[in-house]
Amino acid sequence: MEYAKFIDEVGKLDFIGDEGRADALVKAVIGILASSMDEGTARKFTEGLPEPLTFDRLRSHQARPVEMTIEEFFSEIGAQFRITPDQAKTAVDVVFRLVKEAVGAHAVSEAEYSMPPDVAEELEAA
Repeated sequence: MEYAKFIDEVGKLDFIGDEGRADALVKAVIGILASSMDEGTARKFTEGLPEPLTFDRLRSHQARPVEMTIEEFFSEIGAQFRITPDQAKTAVDVVFRLVKEAVGAHAVSEAEYSMPPDVAEELEAA
C-alpha cells in the first residue's frame, strides 16, 4: 500500500482540512500505536507499513511501551489536532483500518498481544 492512500483517506475527513494535517495525524496515530507495543513487536509491525512510517521515525526514541487506554488515545489525538473526541475516534479508526490493510491480519494478530486490550479491540474493530 502506498503512503498516499493514508493521506487521501484521512484527508477525506471534513475536519482534517489539508494534506499536511492528514500526514501529521497519520504519523501521530501510528506513532502512538507503535508506542503501545514492546520494541520487538513494534519493529516487526512497522515493517509492513509504507515509507515514511518506519520504526525509527515513529518510536525509536522510546525505551519502553506506553500504557494508554483507548480513551486516552482518543484524547491525545483530539488535543494534538484540536478536534472533538468523536472526531478523534473517527480519525483513529480510519488510520487503524488502513494499518490493518497494509500489514495484514497475521501481523495485526501478533501485535495485539503486545498492546493494551482496549487498544487491541479498537484496532480489531476498525
